[in-house]
Amino acid sequence: MTSDFEIGRVVAVDTAEVSIQLNRDVKGMSRSTHEGPQEVGSINSYIIVPVGARRLVGMVTRVVLVEEAEMKADRTMVALPAARRLMKATLIGTVDDGVFRQGLSSFPVLDSPVQLATRADLNAILGPVESSGERPQDPRKPGFCVPVGRSAVVQDRSVRIDPDAFFGKHAAVLGSTGSGKSCTIASILQSIQEQPAVRRTTCVVLDTNGEYRAAFQRPDSEGCWHDVGPARCLYVPSDSGRPEDRLAIPYCFLDSEDYVRLFRAREGLQAPVLLRGLRLAKSPAAGEAGAQAYVEVLRTACEQILAVTLNTAPGQQWALAGNIRKLCDDGSRFETEFPEARRTLAQYCDRDVLPLFTRALEEVGRLANEAESRRDGGGDGGLGATRIGQIRSILEPVVDALVEGGDVEPGARVSADQPLFFPRGRFVDESLRTAMREQAESGNPGRIRDACAPMLLRIRRFLDDPRFCFLFDRYPDLDHVLAAFLRDVLGIGASPRAADVLSQHDSSSEAFLPFYRRQREGAAPVDVVVLDLSLLAAEVLDNVAALVGRLILEFLQRLGEREGGAARGSLPVVLVLEEAQNYIGRPRFGEDESISRVVFERIAREGRKYGLSLVVASQRPSELSKTVLSQCNSFIVHRLQNPEDLRYFREIVPGIYGPMLGQIPALAPQTALVLGECVAAPALVRIREARPLPRSRDPLFYDYWTRDEVPSVAVEAVCDEWEGRPETVTNTRAERCEDDDA
Repeated sequence: MTSDFEIGRVVAVDTAEVSIQLNRDVKGMSRSTHEGPQEVGSINSYIIVPVGARRLVGMVTRVVLVEEAEMKADRTMVALPAARRLMKATLIGTVDDGVFRQGLSSFPVLDSPVQLATRADLNAILGPVESSGERPQDPRKPGFCVPVGRSAVVQDRSVRIDPDAFFGKHAAVLGSTGSGKSCTIASILQSIQEQPAVRRTTCVVLDTNGEYRAAFQRPDSEGCWHDVGPARCLYVPSDSGRPEDRLAIPYCFLDSEDYVRLFRAREGLQAPVLLRGLRLAKSPAAGEAGAQAYVEVLRTACEQILAVTLNTAPGQQWALAGNIRKLCDDGSRFETEFPEARRTLAQYCDRDVLPLFTRALEEVGRLANEAESRRDGGGDGGLGATRIGQIRSILEPVVDALVEGGDVEPGARVSADQPLFFPRGRFVDESLRTAMREQAESGNPGRIRDACAPMLLRIRRFLDDPRFCFLFDRYPDLDHVLAAFLRDVLGIGASPRAADVLSQHDSSSEAFLPFYRRQREGAAPVDVVVLDLSLLAAEVLDNVAALVGRLILEFLQRLGEREGGAARGSLPVVLVLEEAQNYIGRPRFGEDESISRVVFERIAREGRKYGLSLVVASQRPSELSKTVLSQCNSFIVHRLQNPEDLRYFREIVPGIYGPMLGQIPALAPQTALVLGECVAAPALVRIREARPLPRSRDPLFYDYWTRDEVPSVAVEAVCDEWEGRPETVTNTRAERCEDDDA
């Protein structure tokens, strides 16, 4: 008996796509069933193909009308008065025992019946119709419980996502400008907060457009912002004119790769000098780490002499002995002129290396003097192969002794990657100059100076430019500053002992750290941390985004290793990358490698197992790193109209979704195609409205043009802030202008 849900038969099967010929009794593309009238052939609607006990689910992608024709004996075609209606659908999953699962394990055969989806089928695919009661949830298996909107095809049906699948395996929210990406992300975060079972979240938003604060906070009549809804929010601005709560990231958090990329230190001479200078700057002046630094100085002095002996240029042989004698004289003064170094080395080193070093330099100096006296007596002044061999036999054991016997406790060894405090003045004025002197081989310091001069100018510019004060200010040496920063940026609240373990910090000082003050005052946990990067200089946006991502990833990695395997992933963090194409773009020929692309590609590959998830938002997917996008298992796609973006996106998503992607250029605002593991089945969704909305509404040009009164524009105030002028200067100038007019 034919079911009143049956609408046609399968006439072609092409892997996951089937062609369906509709029954002739389906009039007006609708069908009356015992569950009520239903539309037939709506794009994105669901159809059912029974195969044995299973019910294959398809999504309608095309409907066509094909005229029937008949070939006569004279081989001419005659059009018949009737026409066939054909429908194409992509098979997306199977309903077994009332449970829908994406993917196929069997396929229909020709002439299989095709049916409309029943209410039970829709319950399996989209979930039951919302009820007033709360659905019980297993926190370890939440399922599809977070509503993101309503189906644009099936009336009165919510579309829900699985939060573990959406956040746990990375997600991408894509769409042209004005299509609703920011509202979608804000709506999802708000929807999660509205779940009765949710007590806390850990979400960090890298907001490059300054939009997201308005989605979680509202200002009162006095301009003070307060949380709206259940989510607790921390907003960190990049405006240098707000010292009380501005973004501040001490430069000591940068690792060696950050410094090399930021200062554009070239391989060869600049990068080694920069890294050596960082190590010297981070090494304390005394104690075990100071001993390690002194050992490095002695070893470098020996290697400089050995480097001179390798000079085989015929025209320079006469000067080698004199150069070695000068180096020996300089090194021999170390013991007499630095008594603190002598005591530190004697206390912390395994062997008494300084006397060994001094005796060796005295012997080498004697050999150099002999060569010079031979030159004064009429010789060529060269060292000769014999003396060179003697010098090497004297110094090489000393270098080995400095490496082996000069070791101090492992905890005293300093790496350029360690986030240790160091005074920036010592780094520029002392450590870099020392590193340059150490690199000056064969008595040619001018070459090192010339090679490093451009890098030194760039370093000076970063340290002096007020745009980079948030990074390179003269920050004080504080206890647990890295821990305070991570607690603040992750929103996990202050330590119970914060007032005791954190240093006193003068909030009136120029180099004030707002995050440190918040933690010392006992900051409460928050659910969303919005880092507003909209006012950062474009040349550091890449580095700052990479730094935040790397610090969070390394912290979660170390947390898992320290606490054991069970702790890995115990602190899940969601990192939202707004306008991600600005800092994780595709590599372009001739461009330097982007540090943020390297960091976020690593997070995309490894972050999931440590509990760090990415939500990538972009209006130009074709400019995004393919590695990052390919690691996303869930996609919310708004309108995309650029052909290159559409082609690129087709290459990223599974081919089974191909027939559905043709509608993307025509999607309405606030409507999106939701694909991937986060939803039970692909769906065209009318995204739920964010309340409150992020600050991303379209400008109302015509409304402004048609107003009777011209709105006042605070040009002077904005420009004064832009120029870095204090408010008192503005007021004084205004008063002066009034006096002049009088």
